[in-house]
Amino acid sequence: MLDSAIKDFLSERKAARIKRKLKPGITEFEKAEIESEADYAFLLENWLPDASQRASQLSLASHPAKFSHPDAKTSSIIANSTCSADGFLRTGNAEAELDVLGNAAAMDVHKFLSLVLNDGKTVLAHLEQDTDVIQQQLTLPLVSFTEIQKGLLAIKQNKSIIQKTSALVKQVYFPVAEDYHLLSILTPSGLMFKLRERINEIHFSEQAKKGREAKRKQIHDEHGFAELYDLSMTGFGGTKPQNISVLNSKNGGMAYLLQSMPPQLNIGTIQLPTSDFFSNTLYAKTYQKDFNKFHKIMIDNRNKIDAPKARDEVITHIITQVIERGLAIRQLEAGWSITEHYSQLAYYQKLWLDNSHAKEREINEEWIDNVMTAITRWFVLAYGKVLGKRALFLRDDELTYIKAIVAENQEGLR
Repeated sequence: MLDSAIKDFLSERKAARIKRKLKPGITEFEKAEIESEADYAFLLENWLPDASQRASQLSLASHPAKFSHPDAKTSSIIANSTCSADGFLRTGNAEAELDVLGNAAAMDVHKFLSLVLNDGKTVLAHLEQDTDVIQQQLTLPLVSFTEIQKGLLAIKQNKSIIQKTSALVKQVYFPVAEDYHLLSILTPSGLMFKLRERINEIHFSEQAKKGREAKRKQIHDEHGFAELYDLSMTGFGGTKPQNISVLNSKNGGMAYLLQSMPPQLNIGTIQLPTSDFFSNTLYAKTYQKDFNKFHKIMIDNRNKIDAPKARDEVITHIITQVIERGLAIRQLEAGWSITEHYSQLAYYQKLWLDNSHAKEREINEEWIDNVMTAITRWFVLAYGKVLGKRALFLRDDELTYIKAIVAENQEGLR
């Protein structure tokens, strides 16, 4: 009997093909032909031999080269490092899934190999262990199991006889005795995105939300919550993260960067706002490149139903820079805003920027709404100032969307 995971996979693929091919106005006969063709194509005995041949178009890797450069082509590296209590975050010391590279048209084969069968093991694991279970599942009338197995396992085989690197990969000279080894530095994408998953769990889990709410209301929470500060985001693949790898596509092309050294802040370079943070410390021209990119995306995609992720990313990038500017001011000695020199500064901005108001920030939520409104207003004004007469008149729905992205980043204000 066919495992339910395999049965559901084939059914979903068949339904997707039928939906894609059904067009308005087709006849019942044409509809029946489409459904009949899909029924035939996604019978296991028909789909599986084709999939086993296409598996060689994909490669599993623990360290893909395309994170260094989209055009880099190297051998597919799968690092098999043993676990050791040496205190290092490295391959082998943390569980992370392998990444996938290759022809996008063959990605359904990877999804098939990743299916978890009723016994909790994946199809790929069964194939590698040559189990009786997988032989029963994938034995076909006209094609031998051995042939199917060999074809599917090609996804884990190095396609080149000699290990090769690329001039597009980052390289370093590493001293060895009195000589050097030239090392090609590759990205452990599985570990990188496992790190993102864990950081998101720390920041956005239900317990974290519950703990922050309890703190604001000054209620004891026995579990509490954790914070990670000074995080940055880095992107891979631009608007086409799928061109880098499967894991990169799953994560929208974005990964976290942890701070690697203490900040060196020169207090003299941080200008304190005397009347308004936005007009005193932010200069629209500083964000000219970002606003030009935002403008181009709006021009190219304004009338499309689904706006590209690139628009969200550039808005978020601008807003994050504004928030980071505010947090840099907050690092200064508490109480700076109390003097007469800053009497014209709005009180909600004093709450946000001066750590002498830290306790009141936790109790009073109104200041956050005021800051978010001010950031949205500044975004629109700065966009108009940078683009001048070329600037678009932003519609109400577009303003609402900018406000929504500002709201998504409000945790960075606290």
